[in-house]
Amino acid sequence: MNEITPPVAFPYQPISPARRKRKRVLGAAGTVLGLAAGAFLGKWAVHAALGGPEDAGRYKLVPPASFQGLALQESGPRVDAIKQGQGTPKKGTTPVAVVYADPSGTAQLVVSGAAGTFTDDDPGAALTRGLHDMGVNGAVTEDSGTPAGGAMRCGTVPVGAEQLTMCMWADHSSLVTVTVPVENKPVALDALAAQARALRGAMEVPARS
Repeated sequence: MNEITPPVAFPYQPISPARRKRKRVLGAAGTVLGLAAGAFLGKWAVHAALGGPEDAGRYKLVPPASFQGLALQESGPRVDAIKQGQGTPKKGTTPVAVVYADPSGTAQLVVSGAAGTFTDDDPGAALTRGLHDMGVNGAVTEDSGTPAGGAMRCGTVPVGAEQLTMCMWADHSSLVTVTVPVENKPVALDALAAQARALRGAMEVPARS
């Protein structure tokens, strides 16, 4: 394989241990989020023909430009890490990988998932099993809070020496994980659940709109 080495514009500066650790944590967290959505989508039944729930595919995912004072970011290293973890989009799905950042540009919420036409009979049970399989501690049930129905589950999963707090919702139109960056100050599950529920209400819109 031919490799092209770009010219060095500035003298080489070694990466500090703190920066190196942050890059490892960011990449690991992004991979966890991408794989979380990818693993579920790999098991989720994709409805591509007649039949299945009548509400399948009724909604699509449209991340709002702003959310609770945070600005949408659709590119950058963290988004790239999530997309890499997601892998090749599953047939019949539209992936989403975005970040919501504060005015300083610091990521506060990370969102990974996909919209599609899904036929799972019991999304809540599937989420609980899947999250426990991932090593999530104390997954809890939260109400869906939107017309799309389905279910949401929240918990924490170990990422190296850190704990990643996450909420994941699933219904017949979407499967999405919402979390706080692993390097940020930890948040309570009920606080993240409230944010995830509100984001879902803003992000999941009728497919025909």
